[in-house]
Formats: sequence, structure tokens, C-alpha cells
Amino acid sequence: MTCGSLRLAPFVELVHPNGRADLLLLADHAGNRVPEELADLGLPADELARHIGFDIGIAPLARRLAVLLDAPALLNHCSRLVIDPNRRPGEPSSIPEESDGTPVPGNRGLAPAARAERVRRFFLPWHRAIARHLARCRRAGITPVLLALHSFTPRLSGGPPRPWQVGVLWRDDDRLAAPMLAALRARGDLVVGDNEPYSGFDAFGYTIEFHAQRTRLPHLMLEIRQDEIASAPRAEAWAERLADHLRPLLADTRRLGRWSGAVAPRAWKWPTGRARAHDRSNVPATPRDGTAPLREASVG
Repeated sequence: MTCGSLRLAPFVELVHPNGRADLLLLADHAGNRVPEELADLGLPADELARHIGFDIGIAPLARRLAVLLDAPALLNHCSRLVIDPNRRPGEPSSIPEESDGTPVPGNRGLAPAARAERVRRFFLPWHRAIARHLARCRRAGITPVLLALHSFTPRLSGGPPRPWQVGVLWRDDDRLAAPMLAALRARGDLVVGDNEPYSGFDAFGYTIEFHAQRTRLPHLMLEIRQDEIASAPRAEAWAERLADHLRPLLADTRRLGRWSGAVAPRAWKWPTGRARAHDRSNVPATPRDGTAPLREASVG
């Protein structure tokens, strides 16, 4: 089976568009391209190639996983430093002036009109592509699953090493997260994070909160450590590994339907990682294995 693709917007790619699964893969940070007129935001190429510029390894992983699961995948190739599609516009991390200790000259002192232009050109086309796909599903009577794919750096600048090879993020609706955690841990050869290295209660980000949690669609977010998928062969091997565990969970997506349980109120309107205490009264103090307290969001 081949993996074709369509260009939906200058930086938005639809991979495996004829996938038959009731599933949409999402890669918010698949690429590190910067529009020519922004002059690489004043950064050298080696900085844009770091984790601050994109999710290393996620593009080849998403392409391979789309074929293995026979599902369409949307990939955003605009660097998260231009504007982060997984942050609400207007919050500081949306167009960061600094990322993991690196100043971003092209983002400093931007006028409101320049910020609005980035939203119009590089944020909205990504979210329109997602919304249009979901609208087609709705018209066809399909309740799709959204699978968000991210990667994280093995160590933030000045921070401790991150031992997890893969993390499963969840909040409220754990119908897919709980069995995926169990399956990955049952392998015995992986260090698996439950809401690590970020917590779904604080750091789910705009995309899943807006397109899945707001509308109660079934969803799952996976974070893979970047040294695990830094080359295309390693990323594709991880896609095979994940597909083995995802197939049984997704064998009958119609049984999932929309989530009918409690949800965090208006989570998609919080600045990422800044949930108010009174809005999190039902959030457990520790992950389900009781190992560590929740922490606030940072750059992945």
C-alpha cells in the first residue's frame, strides 16, 4: 500500500487521504519550515533543527502509521516558532520570544497586526483543515477518533534527563489512554509515562482541547522521546510498534461514540498549562500509578 498526499495549504499536508479508518492522525509540529519573508526568524539553521523548531521524528512516524492503520494524517510543516498551532493565539507561547533558552529575534516586538497576520496565514489554515475533515465525518454519520502525535526532547536546557521513552497523555476521557498505557507497559521493554513528560490536565494544548475535548470526540495523545525516533528507520520502527497496540483499540471505533462523562469546563479557553485551581477540582493529585505530582507545561 502506498502513501500518497495532498497539499491543502502552503504548510498543511494530508497524508494517505483515502484512508478508510474512522481515525485522523494529527502532527501539529511535523516540520520546521519558516516563510522566506521571515528570514528564519533571525535564527541559524542549527537552532531551527532543534526541538524548539519542530517535533523531531514525528513526520516519518506519522506517515508510516497512517499506512499501517489505513488512516488519513494531517501534518503541519510550519515551524512552531512562527506560530504554535497547539497554543491558543494571544498567549506568550503562541509566538515565543524565547524557547528553551534561545532568543527568537524575529518574534520580538511584533506589532498586533503582524501577530494577527501570522494567525491568519499559518494558524487558521491548519485548524480549518482539521475542522473540515471532522465536518465531512459528521455529515457521513461517523464519530472519528483523533490521535495526536508529538515528540519531546530527552532533556530541556538545564533540566534533568527524561527517562520515559513514550508518554500517554489524557484528561477525563481515558477510554483509549488507559488500555494503551496498559499495553505499552505490558511489553516490559519500555519506560512508559502516564501523563509524562507533560500532564494532560495542564498541557493538552489547543488542538485536542478544541477539536476533540470541546466536542467530546474520542481521542488519544502520544509523546515519543526524540532520540528514539531521530532517524527515519527508527521512527518507522516505532510506528510499527505503536500500530500493533493501536489496532485492537481501534478495531471498532463506533462503539466509542462521544464521551458522556465529566469534562474539565471550557478547557480549550485556558492558556496552556495555566488551568485555574477551581477549574481543576476533580483533577487527581497524582497519575494513576501514584508516582509523581502533576507539573506545568513547557516546550516539548
